[in-house]
Amino acid sequence: MSDEEWKKLDRKEKSIIRLCVLDLVLLNISGETMVKALWDKLGTLYQCKSLVNKLFLWKKLYNLRMKDGDSVTEHLNAFNTVVGQLASVDIKILDEDKCISLLCSLPDLWDSLVFHQSLKFFKPMKDFRFILKEIYLCIP
Repeated sequence: MSDEEWKKLDRKEKSIIRLCVLDLVLLNISGETMVKALWDKLGTLYQCKSLVNKLFLWKKLYNLRMKDGDSVTEHLNAFNTVVGQLASVDIKILDEDKCISLLCSLPDLWDSLVFHQSLKFFKPMKDFRFILKEIYLCIP
């Protein structure tokens, strides 16, 4: 990629980011000239890795509950969003813990799946992708 193409792409990406942020945020990032610097500034300002933020995200994960009749896909998206937010503040969640948290977040109607998964292995659930596949197979 030539320097001119790189600069054009950089300008385009900066424009997209600036269009997507609030005016108040725009004031804080207006001096940044490169996309990387802009992203770093946004991360410094809003991706707080404080203990309070980490506790908030953990609480958000543990309190996440799917209600009867809710969309499974939307619930899985919400679950994965919180897991991603925890990863962004340097909290790595083991697959076994993700499996347990996800299965516990399902409504009572899904208890047979939870019970089936725990009996199926006679060992800790460690394959998060397998659990997701099993959940998707249960969607009517």
